[in-house]
Amino acid sequence: MENQNQRLERLRTQLVSAALTKETFLHPDVILLSQALDQLIVKVQREKYKRVAGQR
Repeated sequence: MENQNQRLERLRTQLVSAALTKETFLHPDVILLSQALDQLIVKVQREKYKRVAGQR
């Protein structure tokens, strides 16, 4: 099973590849990948914050 760090890296790689292939950041495929990556980054940051805040 893929962990969050692996998924982040996979999405990042897909985003870079799509942007290079489409030669624009405005293509719908690139935008969808960017949004998915953004959502996952926010999720990971929230979880990390909750862990750190819970340790105080």
